[in-house]
Amino acid sequence: MMKMIFMALLAALPLRAGALELLLDDNRGDAGTIGYVDIDRVFKEYSGTSGAREEFIAEIKKKEGEVAALKTGVFTMKAEIAKLRQEREFAVTLPALFDARKSVEDAAALKAAQPDAAPATGTEVSTAAADGQVPPPPAPPPAVPAAAPQAGTINMPGIGNVPLSRFKFSVSTSVPEIDAAIEKKTAELARSEDNLRAFQKQAERELLEYESHRTEILLGRIYVALKELAVKEAVSVVVDKRNILFGQPAVDLTGKLLERLEAEGL
Repeated sequence: MMKMIFMALLAALPLRAGALELLLDDNRGDAGTIGYVDIDRVFKEYSGTSGAREEFIAEIKKKEGEVAALKTGVFTMKAEIAKLRQEREFAVTLPALFDARKSVEDAAALKAAQPDAAPATGTEVSTAAADGQVPPPPAPPPAVPAAAPQAGTINMPGIGNVPLSRFKFSVSTSVPEIDAAIEKKTAELARSEDNLRAFQKQAERELLEYESHRTEILLGRIYVALKELAVKEAVSVVVDKRNILFGQPAVDLTGKLLERLEAEGL
C-alpha cells in the first residue's frame, strides 16, 4: 500500500522537459526498489547526444547556406535595378547631347563654307582718314568653336569627346524600354523577396521538426537501454534525479546506463 502511495506522489510531481520516468510492470521487485538517473549527465556525456548535436548543427548550416544563396539573388536584383535607373537618367540627357553635337558640327560646316573676308589695306585706311571719316573699331576676333565631336564620340560639356563605347546600356538607350525593364525586374524582385521569406519560415519549421525527430530517436534509445538495465538490476521504478525531493538512498543507474549505451552502440 505504501509503495502505491509513493508511486502516486511521484507521478503527481511536475516533470520538466527532458525528464524520463520508467515504470516496469514486468519487474516488480519484492522490496519495490526505486532507482534514478541523472538525465542531464546522460545527455551531456552520451556520445550519441553529441553526434545528434553535430548533425543538427550541420543541418542548420545547410539551411543557412540556402538562405544566403537566395539573399544573394535578391541583392543582385536590387543592384541591377539601381543600374537601370542610372542608365535611365543618362538616357534622358542623350537627346540634348546629340543636339549639342549637331549644332557644333553645323557651325563648323558653315565656317568652312564661308572663308574670312580680306582685311582692309593701309591705303584704304589712309583714304578714309583723309576724307574725315572715323574708321570703325576693329572687329572682335572670331569665337573659337568647340571642338567638333569625332566620329563615334559624344561631346560631354566640361569633359570633352567621350567614346560611345564607354556607354554600355543593359537594355537600350530608349527611356520607355528601360522603364519596361525596370518594371519587370522590380516584379521579379518582389517575387524573390516573397520566396525568401517563405523559405526562411519553412527552414525554421523543418529544423524544429528535425530536432524533435532526432530527440525522439535519442530518447527511444535511452528508454530501451534503461529498461533492460532496470530489469537486470531488479529496479521497479526509475525516475529522473531532479524529481527526487526526499527519500532513502536510491540506486544511481546513471553510470551503468552510460556504459550500456556506449557498449551497445545505441
